[in-house]
Amino acid sequence: MANEDVTYVAVNHTVFPTEGVAEVSALYVDTGTGDGSQPGEAYEIVGRRSIRVYAHRRVSLSTYFNAFPASYWQHWTKVRGVRLTATVEGRGLISVYKSSARGRASALASKTFADETVTFDLPITSFIDGGSYWFDIAAGNEDATLVTAEWQVATPEDWTPGKTTVGITTFNRPSYCLNQIVTVGQNEHMHDVLDRVIVVDQGTDLVQDQPGFGDAAKGLGDKLEIIRQPNLGGSGGFSRAMLESLQSADSRYVLLLDDDAISEPEAIVRAVRFADFAVTPTIVGGGMLHLDDRSVLYTQGEVWDQRKSWMRASGSSEYDHDFAEDTLRETPRLHRYLGADFNGWWMCLIPTTILREIGLSMPVFLKFDDVEFSLRARDHGYPTVCLPGVAVWHMAWHDKDPTRTWEEYFIHRNRVITGLLHSHVRGGGFLPLHSFLGDIKLLFMLQYSAVRLRHEALRDLFHGPEILPELLPSKQAEIRQLRTRYVDSEVVDDLGSLPPVRRSSAAILGGVRRPTNPVAALVLAARVGVRQLFIKQSAGSRRNPERIIPAPDITWWRFADIDSALVTSPDGLGVAWYQRDRATMNKFLWRSIRLNLRLALTWKKLASTYASGMPKVTSAEQWRRTFDSVQKS
Repeated sequence: MANEDVTYVAVNHTVFPTEGVAEVSALYVDTGTGDGSQPGEAYEIVGRRSIRVYAHRRVSLSTYFNAFPASYWQHWTKVRGVRLTATVEGRGLISVYKSSARGRASALASKTFADETVTFDLPITSFIDGGSYWFDIAAGNEDATLVTAEWQVATPEDWTPGKTTVGITTFNRPSYCLNQIVTVGQNEHMHDVLDRVIVVDQGTDLVQDQPGFGDAAKGLGDKLEIIRQPNLGGSGGFSRAMLESLQSADSRYVLLLDDDAISEPEAIVRAVRFADFAVTPTIVGGGMLHLDDRSVLYTQGEVWDQRKSWMRASGSSEYDHDFAEDTLRETPRLHRYLGADFNGWWMCLIPTTILREIGLSMPVFLKFDDVEFSLRARDHGYPTVCLPGVAVWHMAWHDKDPTRTWEEYFIHRNRVITGLLHSHVRGGGFLPLHSFLGDIKLLFMLQYSAVRLRHEALRDLFHGPEILPELLPSKQAEIRQLRTRYVDSEVVDDLGSLPPVRRSSAAILGGVRRPTNPVAALVLAARVGVRQLFIKQSAGSRRNPERIIPAPDITWWRFADIDSALVTSPDGLGVAWYQRDRATMNKFLWRSIRLNLRLALTWKKLASTYASGMPKVTSAEQWRRTFDSVQKS
């Protein structure tokens, strides 16, 4: 029997995201005959927290946003019971279900309703391996409306609700950033958990100059602060927000949000409340749904593979799960508890107590700052939890290829730094070999600019962590300029200005096909290496490209029998004319051998250097000096 003297607080509200599409929530619909029906034939979303179920229809809220992640609450909090409170109009039946780690559903309790509020008290005691709670609504002879529903937990006597500083970093995406401000400011339920909103504007097209900014700012009042600073990348912008959160006694957390993400305000409330009840200070991360395909969940959690210093999906989960094709109810693996090592900073809640102990982000401009921070926190005993039902919509990666941009420098350098700090495998595991093979692959693909940036990355890395703050304000411009020296970096949008495609080089040992097994791949790689190292490129390949290669099809073996090609850009806006250069190939190959061999042989010493030096460069004091320096300059 529930103790009615206990105070309860809502930690999850039923929500139907207005920014999504019906398939994001993927409501499971039963017409009563068991054959299913189209969503529009069974229900109507009438508000952010309200849904109307048509007469004689049944709707299940076993959905990504509306199932209660009981397993995560059992893992990370002392909460051992949850109360479902639902206010409904009309007549019908509410039935509560739970799932096991295998995704199997079982009915727990049902109650009829007639224009009333119904409650269910449920235990959180059998979810170690996974499982969730949810409820179904069945309407009677007339339509029934779920006005609102909450999942509530009892509060200990000494419990106090936390508030967060929301930190948004932006660079010349003012309209996106303004939308974030509007989303946060206009949602009344956000204000209970909101201390301040810090917008770090690092661009020249300012968010405060956008039409509608004044009205958006009024919704937040003195909670909103715009900070302008030179472009220091995501790590510099988010570290500024972290630093500002430490100045407020009312901010128990800082919530990092990408400027170009679409937030679900309820997700922010859920993250804060979960962190409030966590036994130990906990980083609470959100999943990422695709902005251009809004029913697709890119990831709900990732882990760090220290053998090769790269990430992979948690447990048995997969990337890019489409709820429009397989709902939560139909996907057993998403009912399992998924441990995570880190969460992307598209949305991530960090307790300020962690910042005070371990410091802020690495000063690395962008890439791997979010990964390294969570791994550093883990090493200090602070976990990262990627909580189901907490997510944002963010632009996916499928139309991007960082190896064809200046970002490759930061990806390669920061990946190796993260490996040095957090790979406990002898010699860095496979990373030095992966680094070398990555260079070879790019050389085979005639992407000399990318290889040059990777070499620059390793050269800078060998100088140790102390130079990272110094490089932060200027390195991006430097490597962008460095990349322009290579023809593969030049994208032409007018195809008519280029010569026609014409084959001029000889196909030695016949044509080339995609290798279908490791042996065939090795044989072809040896053939490509001999060709590129010892056979001079044909003169005709400089006058006419020999092949057109679409961006989705770019891979090393497609260049095995040609000396030049037009390669479309990942965004489809133009093409780059890749041209083989034997002298550059030889020069870069031997440099790759030297640099990666040095990385392998000095790994232990480098790891020790970074481990001892990184606490200083990630400290709040160092970041203050960096911010003061760039503002003066």
